[in-house]
Amino acid sequence: MKSRQVGFVLMALIAIGVAGILYRVISSGGSDFTMQGLMPITPDVIDRIEISASGQHTELVRVGDENWRVGKNPAFIPRMSDFWMHVNDIPEAQLVARKPKHHAALGVDLDSGTELTFYLGQAVQEEFVVGQWSPDVKLCYVRKGGKDEVYGIPCSRNNVFSSDPDSWRNPIVASIPPADVESFDFIYPDSSLGFSVTKIDGDWQVSSQFGIDGIADERIIDMILQALTVVPAVGFVGDTEKDSLDFAAPDGAIRINTFEDSTSPTTRLKFIRNDDLTYYVKVPSQSTVFLVDANLSEFLLMKKEDLILPQ
Repeated sequence: MKSRQVGFVLMALIAIGVAGILYRVISSGGSDFTMQGLMPITPDVIDRIEISASGQHTELVRVGDENWRVGKNPAFIPRMSDFWMHVNDIPEAQLVARKPKHHAALGVDLDSGTELTFYLGQAVQEEFVVGQWSPDVKLCYVRKGGKDEVYGIPCSRNNVFSSDPDSWRNPIVASIPPADVESFDFIYPDSSLGFSVTKIDGDWQVSSQFGIDGIADERIIDMILQALTVVPAVGFVGDTEKDSLDFAAPDGAIRINTFEDSTSPTTRLKFIRNDDLTYYVKVPSQSTVFLVDANLSEFLLMKKEDLILPQ
């Protein structure tokens, strides 16, 4: 076996051994191996959080008793709930390493770590450096500011403590249950291409300014309804770029008309092509402009002839 191959084998064996040691330390529990002396870092105490890494910076600010904002946008509630679930594990974090020589390997050095700071008013309540996440170990490594010891908490996914502001925003453009939908209006710059689809006597009837055009393929209608259950964004548009877009004259729009007694309001999605991969999408009731996958956008902007059952 070549020396390089021997080196790879030894590295693999060392990695396996370290993983075993980490597992035994973390699973052993006990106060000797947990982070001690922390100030309270619960959502009812903390009113501001700063997260910084690699030139990115996020500031989360509590508004009222339970709501949070990232910049001028509401933070996504499920995202915040997941964050606080992991923060709740920090006081019980299990010791992984004691010496600074391990900081770089675990990603908790100041060069590669994520700085996580909790504020109460203007005062720092607690600050940590969060390290790299590995899908093999599924731990987040945490070091208290100014301390050498590194601890681990369970993390099932990456970016729990993301410094990207967009990762904290609501990525759902629209979410409409199928049972709430009464009809659709497909709207285009050329009004002769526009049409409506309404359920009448069990069938989805397609009509336009020229009259009744036919019956819609129910399989396609079901696909549209499922797509509208959750319309996800793949990104957000910045203020400067957003101001340059003319949503008064979009490339197309779909209005989802809901029943009067439903829990979902009637919603219009306006689309402007961005590039081959995405469309700009806006809901008139929101200031946010989303980026949505082009395949999904073009499906929701389908033409009448793609929807009507052949005679």
